[in-house]
Amino acid sequence: MMNKKFLQSASVICTIFTVLGVNSFEKQLSFRGQKALYSNLVLAQTSQEQIARQVYQKSSPAVVTVQTGQGHGSGFIISKDGLIITNAHVIKPPPRNQKEVEEYNPKDFPSVVTVVFSDGKKVAADVLGFGKNGLDLAILKIHNQKNLRTLDLAAAGSAKVGDRIFTLGTPLDADFKDTFTQGNITRIDSRTGEIQHDAVIQGGNSGGPLLNSKGQVIGVNTAGIVGPGKLNSGMNFAIPVAQVQSFITAARKKDISSVSTLFERSTKPAIASISLNGQIINGNLNQGDDIDIKNGSFVNLYQFQGRAGQQVVIEMTSQKINSLLSLYQVSESSEGNSFNKIAENDDRGAGDFNAQIDMTLPEDGVYLIVATSQQRGETGNYSLQVTAKP
Repeated sequence: MMNKKFLQSASVICTIFTVLGVNSFEKQLSFRGQKALYSNLVLAQTSQEQIARQVYQKSSPAVVTVQTGQGHGSGFIISKDGLIITNAHVIKPPPRNQKEVEEYNPKDFPSVVTVVFSDGKKVAADVLGFGKNGLDLAILKIHNQKNLRTLDLAAAGSAKVGDRIFTLGTPLDADFKDTFTQGNITRIDSRTGEIQHDAVIQGGNSGGPLLNSKGQVIGVNTAGIVGPGKLNSGMNFAIPVAQVQSFITAARKKDISSVSTLFERSTKPAIASISLNGQIINGNLNQGDDIDIKNGSFVNLYQFQGRAGQQVVIEMTSQKINSLLSLYQVSESSEGNSFNKIAENDDRGAGDFNAQIDMTLPEDGVYLIVATSQQRGETGNYSLQVTAKP
């Protein structure tokens, strides 16, 4: 015989199911079988699906494809009269190789781009400017608009690790516009606020919004680490909304750069020569250094002359950063230098975050050492030592 407390609990549960519109209590709930678990899962799944659909329906009209003539990215509308946020590298990509470095001109960028809405409508937009000090943001303006759908910005700092997030954009090909994915925040950088998440994004998603469950912008998708086969690794990065808010405020005051500041150097980056006698070089990664385009970390460059069959040991140690070493073989041609990666190391051993490369050089010639960090934007000092074994 059921006691009074149990009957009251059952009555409450029945009332909840009635409100939810569930007709058969016995079908949905069993205290002795698996039906209760199944019911809870169905209800949770239905709730999650409803949230995802609401976010998509609310956000999709305000997310656009940005076409430059050289490629495309994503963006989103922040004002009814046509202001659009995207990444600076969507408009003006940084150089990808030594030849592009030597030819790079930050003023050489499109002043007008094409914006494509989710329904396929195309309009022209002016490039108003870029973020200062290397901030990877740009702002565009569509003219003669009064009532465009917009995205709201979330409160700065409202995003937390574990939160459900959503992305909208145009990955890989312009035909894939309005692609919607979801995941969770997996990490927030305590120093920069940069958001790491695992929602699937690909090239072309850059500049698109990272959204919370209310459909508010918590960040701008900017980069991702690519795994084997160029597949998404689940480690993706977004500029936090606090920086987006500051950029928008600066743009309204016209306190932004007229050219991209992602890579301001029009000559090749500084490369220091290093000897193979084991001399210790004290270096430092800081905000003024070159940036690894793939993962956003700062880099220092060193070169040495090597011989075929020569065994070299390269060591990078630090108490401040998670060291990462790469070694490239440099080939010269009339079209500029090319770089072939022949070795990389990020951990010297178990529990040792220092880096070491120990290898035999394949040919006579110039070799390039890239000293950097595993973490995006990490700064700090380090020691570098290169020794040629007899």
